[in-house]
Amino acid sequence: MLDEHRLDTLAGSVVAEPSAVGVMLLDRDFRIRGANATYEAVSMRQREEMLGDFVFDVFPDDPKDPQASGSSQLLVSVEAAMRRRGTDTMPIFRYDIADPRNPDVFVAKLWTCKSTSVDDGGEQIGVLLHVAEITSLDQALSALSQNIAGGATLGVAEQLHVLSALAASVRADRDYAQAMARENEQLRSALETRDVIGQAKGMLMERFDVDSAAAFSLLTRLSQDSNTRLAHVAEKLIEIDHPRT
Repeated sequence: MLDEHRLDTLAGSVVAEPSAVGVMLLDRDFRIRGANATYEAVSMRQREEMLGDFVFDVFPDDPKDPQASGSSQLLVSVEAAMRRRGTDTMPIFRYDIADPRNPDVFVAKLWTCKSTSVDDGGEQIGVLLHVAEITSLDQALSALSQNIAGGATLGVAEQLHVLSALAASVRADRDYAQAMARENEQLRSALETRDVIGQAKGMLMERFDVDSAAAFSLLTRLSQDSNTRLAHVAEKLIEIDHPRT
C-alpha cells in the first residue's frame, strides 16, 4: 500500500522548499501531490488548482498544434525515472501551457526537466520533478548541445518547433515592454495634467476666494464654453498668471 502519510509529509516539504527551480511531486498515478511557489509561478497555476489532479489534465497539449508533444515527452521521462528507480533528465523540451485567463490560448514555453524517483524504504511512492523555464537563446542552444552530447537527436522539424517557442517568447516580451512603455507614458501624461489642473485650481481659489469644488467647476465651465480641453484651459490660465519670460 502507498504510504499516504509519508507522501503528504514529502509534499509538505516540497511546498516549503525555497528554490529558484520549480518543484512538483507526482504520485505513482501521475497525480499532483505538491508544488513549490516557483512551480506555481512558472506554470501560471495556484497550488490549490493542481493538487490531487492528473498532471496531464492540468497541463494538456495544445490541440491546435499538431506537433505538440510535451505531455508524451514528460510521461516518457517520468516512467523512465520510475522504472530505473533513479533520475531521468531532459535538457530541453517544448511544453506549451494554456493561459488560465483564456484556456483556448496556449503560451509557448521551453523547459529543462529532471525526474527523480522517490522511494520510502523499499516502496516507490512517486516522482519529484525539478523544472526550469528556458528563456534565452543561449540557454536553448546550450540545452540542445546537451541533448546531442547525451545521444538524443532532434529532427529539423522538431528543432524548429522548439526554437519557434523561443521566438514567440521574445515577441511576447517585446510586446509587453512596448505596452508597459505606452502605459508609463500615459501615466506620466496623466500626472502632468493633474498637476497643471491642480495649479490652476489653486490659483482660482486664491484669486476668487472659493473652495476646490467651486474652482474646478469654474475650470470645467470655461472648458465647455470654449470647447477646449480642461488641461489646455488650465495651462492658459497659468500662463496668463505667470507669463514666460
